[in-house]
Amino acid sequence: MKKNYIAYILLTASLMWSCSEIKDWQDEKDNIPPKSVTNVVVENINGGAIITYKLPDDPDLLAVKAVYYYKKGEDLKEAYSSAYNNTISLEGFPDVNERTVQLFTIDKSMNHSEPVEVQIKPLLPPVEMIRKSLKVNPTFGGVYMLWENTQEDEISITLYRKDAKGDMAFYDAYYSKAKEGKYTFRGLENAEQEFYFEIKDKWGNYSAPLDTVLTPLFEEEIVGRNKSGDIWQRWGWDDKSCIYRGDIVGQETAANRQFRLIHDGNTWNNSTWWHTKGNKLSDFIDWPNAEYTVMPLYFTIDMGKKASYSRLRYWMRSRSPIFSAQTFTSFEVWGTNNPKPLNQIGDGSKEDNLKYWTEWPEVNGTDEWKNDWEKLADFKLTLPSGATDPNLLTNEDTEFVKAGFEVEMDPQYANEPFRYIRFVIRECREPSAQIQLSELKFWGAYKE
Repeated sequence: MKKNYIAYILLTASLMWSCSEIKDWQDEKDNIPPKSVTNVVVENINGGAIITYKLPDDPDLLAVKAVYYYKKGEDLKEAYSSAYNNTISLEGFPDVNERTVQLFTIDKSMNHSEPVEVQIKPLLPPVEMIRKSLKVNPTFGGVYMLWENTQEDEISITLYRKDAKGDMAFYDAYYSKAKEGKYTFRGLENAEQEFYFEIKDKWGNYSAPLDTVLTPLFEEEIVGRNKSGDIWQRWGWDDKSCIYRGDIVGQETAANRQFRLIHDGNTWNNSTWWHTKGNKLSDFIDWPNAEYTVMPLYFTIDMGKKASYSRLRYWMRSRSPIFSAQTFTSFEVWGTNNPKPLNQIGDGSKEDNLKYWTEWPEVNGTDEWKNDWEKLADFKLTLPSGATDPNLLTNEDTEFVKAGFEVEMDPQYANEPFRYIRFVIRECREPSAQIQLSELKFWGAYKE
């Protein structure tokens, strides 16, 4: 009986509450406008302005709104900054003309203050700064671009070329926000052509165009052998001077595992390949642990004649499962015509040469040789799916591996020939310092 009485009291109270007027807990609305900002300071920047101000002491202040235009005759733009900030940033202006900006404060009732007008005069738009830094040059089968984008703005660079009718026709576009940009438009024939480059930012602003006439370079394969025999040689192997340079010494002795097989034309096979035997420090100097391995690996090719290089492609051994053989996955490629003679390095000793030619801490290596060579490529291999386990490859990964791994050379050296090519291998496919390389091909152009 007592429980029923308590339930009755609670139900009655609930009904009384539901029938009474419920208070509106939302902020009360008014029609009183907030005060305006004061102490306004303008900092003009490239393509915009940063406006600083003192906020009014209004408890219900919500935001500050800036009203402005990019170009006269266009719709007005609006930008907002919260009541917790005392600055508002405006960007995307297409020129350096002076313009008026109106600043309003807004409260929680959406009342607007009286406007405060300030003058801004944006500095040179980023697209024009990028345009001033843009450099274009011919490269193999295309044109190569370099530019600086210090503000890391989102841009597109569009290439047009004159077609058979004499009109500038769209060819391709590239999108980037890189601080130091570079890109190559490929697939262009080796003939003089008129080009037109155009830079556009995310606000739709265009730079002044760049018009030029260029002749993309002719590309051919830089072959490793001809009818007379091998052209490429493993530099320093025959006289064993490679030991002084830290170049790979360990080598399988079988006839179908030799260096010369990397240019025999057999790309994807499991019968012939170059097979090294690790990189033991004891191969180079007296060392108590005969199995102690050093990285990175080095090897140098005397290409037989000078050539400039556009790209290379290499194939690993086609061992099963696919992508299980040792191959290099992170490496650099360097070029020179005048490698320093061994007897001009320090006192000519092996110790002084290893210090110069390697970065191995065990021999106090400095890699000083890099000061005398040019870096042509820096590559890290990644499969399309990102897989690293040979048992988890997708069909796309499998085709990617079979096609060989292509590496693009730095186009800034497209017109610079080199005779000696040196590889610096930082990582191998397996955690071992071995290489199983089926084929290596280069493309570019001979210079002699």
